[in-house]
Amino acid sequence: MRGVIMAPTEVDVGRQTDLIIQFLLEDEAELQCRTLDARLEPDGPTECGDDSFDPVQIADKLRTVADALNDDVSFRAVVTNLKTAAVQEAVDAAFSQGVEALCQSQVSQRAEVAPEMQLIKASVALGLYIKKLSPELKSKVQSAMASFLNRRVGSWVTQQGGWVSRFLNLFLIISITCTADY
Repeated sequence: MRGVIMAPTEVDVGRQTDLIIQFLLEDEAELQCRTLDARLEPDGPTECGDDSFDPVQIADKLRTVADALNDDVSFRAVVTNLKTAAVQEAVDAAFSQGVEALCQSQVSQRAEVAPEMQLIKASVALGLYIKKLSPELKSKVQSAMASFLNRRVGSWVTQQGGWVSRFLNLFLIISITCTADY
């Protein structure tokens, strides 16, 4: 059955999400090293077993989409609350509450965007902003972000065909284009 691509399972999507978040939150030095290594191609299947899955590309697209939220007042308020909660070791709950608050505000809502996409956009923006503002929280935020995305949208991402599905790629392209227009 050569040429047939199998749809990813929820376990595959979970592993893919973890990799995407890892690359999404990497430091500037790691980004520069990755850029230098970008010309190298693997000579076998990738870690997730899907040659079309590129967590680096997906992370870069998500980073671009999320940058639009950084200057919003309600976004900054959520970041302040999350930083306070991190001191109390309640990052997962604070992260989830922060994403929910962003999705309920007008920051990320658009009638034509699926609620799951709003959750993805808000969680990525929040995670990147916190990493930038408080690098010492990177590992906690990475864990909270991956956990949140797997719990809240993992099944939905799987139903769409995984992180490399045409639907998700189309959303990312449209979001990047709309963000560039502002």
